[in-house]
Amino acid sequence: MCGLLFMDQQAAGVSPQQAQAALALQAWRGPDAQAVKSLSGGRWLLGHNRLAIIDPTAQADQPMRSQDGRWWIVFNGEIYNHRALRERHQLACRTQSDTEVLLEGYAQLGPAFLQELEGMYAFVILDTLSGTWLAARDPLGIKPLFVHQGAQGVCLASEARVVAHLAQRPVDEASLAEWRWIRRPVPGHSYFAGVNELLPGTWLRSDGQTGRFWALTPAARPFDQAEFEATLSDVVREHETSDVANVALLSGGIDSTLVLGLSQVQQAYSIGLPDQHEFDGARQTADQLGRALRCVTVTAEQVEAGWRALTRLRGEPLSVPNEALIHAVCQAMAPNEKVVLTGEGADELMFGYDRLCRRAAEEQAAGRGLDAATFWSLYGYAEGQVPERLADHWAELTRGKLALDAVEDWLFTVHLPGLLRRMDFAAMAASKEARVPFADRRLVALCYRQPAATKIDAHHSKWPLRHMLSRLGLEGPLTRPKIGFAVQTAAGASRQAAYQHFQDIVLKELSWS
Repeated sequence: MCGLLFMDQQAAGVSPQQAQAALALQAWRGPDAQAVKSLSGGRWLLGHNRLAIIDPTAQADQPMRSQDGRWWIVFNGEIYNHRALRERHQLACRTQSDTEVLLEGYAQLGPAFLQELEGMYAFVILDTLSGTWLAARDPLGIKPLFVHQGAQGVCLASEARVVAHLAQRPVDEASLAEWRWIRRPVPGHSYFAGVNELLPGTWLRSDGQTGRFWALTPAARPFDQAEFEATLSDVVREHETSDVANVALLSGGIDSTLVLGLSQVQQAYSIGLPDQHEFDGARQTADQLGRALRCVTVTAEQVEAGWRALTRLRGEPLSVPNEALIHAVCQAMAPNEKVVLTGEGADELMFGYDRLCRRAAEEQAAGRGLDAATFWSLYGYAEGQVPERLADHWAELTRGKLALDAVEDWLFTVHLPGLLRRMDFAAMAASKEARVPFADRRLVALCYRQPAATKIDAHHSKWPLRHMLSRLGLEGPLTRPKIGFAVQTAAGASRQAAYQHFQDIVLKELSWS
């Protein structure tokens, strides 16, 4: 996992020295190496911050050039099936890195190679012979990628702040208003005017054209518990591909218990406030699995200090209060423990947001959609008038859909990418790579648009995961109350009031209105 920068300039503008300075704004994304390559007299600038995970030797540093000298790449993420791809296509590589597999595979097969990738990624590949390039982002939006296209050229980077700095773009007030409601801007936008998010599962070409290489598609056959369990087991093992030490986050809940139980990880971490934690449940799970567990306690004062420090580092609003907890627990890990397995994505797969999903399932069973007022009362984090762009996005997303189908699409295309962005940032800020096995396109292909009854009933959600835990003899999480890595520093406050308290601190640190 790393940070990338790519510029295609129409005329002499940003210098390599200025690109180096811009890379420094996301230096926390890759402390192991940093470099800028200038090509064609400065027309193309490729920059990279590296966190070395697979083939951590210097020969795998980026920007990386193909063996024939024609192609260049800057890449953030991991390709978990890189060894299989190397063998399948008989790719002659100089390194053991997934970066080179991605580069040489694309050079051989072109954009069709995207269909074979299993991983999390954002990259730009440049063809110096034709003078063209292609950028792409993974199907579920695990890795961020932002772009500005202007009269002077195109700039892409892993952080919107870097693009905004180079393109001199102001704050987008509409995005800030949306953040108050849904903890992020509407998909496709960033906190800076004219700096856009490349949507998950899409590519962008040098001619300005965009397209999808992956989209949500209803499951091809009825849900099969054995097939789901086998696929999840394979995906978790695949996510352990690494040349450094792997650890896991562990709460007392279902999702993290399954990830840890299916993995070979021997060290787990849990975190919480003195009166808000799941240490007892996590210890029970760790003991049952024979894994080591370290519990990290932070105070409310430390959490709020964390909000301020992380806001300064990111240069834009944090998503959710528990980013401070994720960052703190990652900081507590040993330096060689660079890969962290987490449970993000399970709630979206399995309708784990009980109140919202249960209401939507009831409306769908009656053949109805979910009206906007009901949705915002159940999901929104603010009160009053919903911002216009956000209201329009909800209306377009839900048009012609029954209630649960609309909520499922919202969870996959709006909610999950927001959570993944928060996990990516909070872990990367501590020089750790968070991996999210549940956020995998193969699992989505098995679960998307399956009937509500396969996942949720009047009492419980995530039935397939519950069945799997029972079969594995890990029943503790099934009876414990769900807390997760929650954080509430404003004692007794409502959800909206607590979030407003968090937002006020973040905005004050940014000096934004």
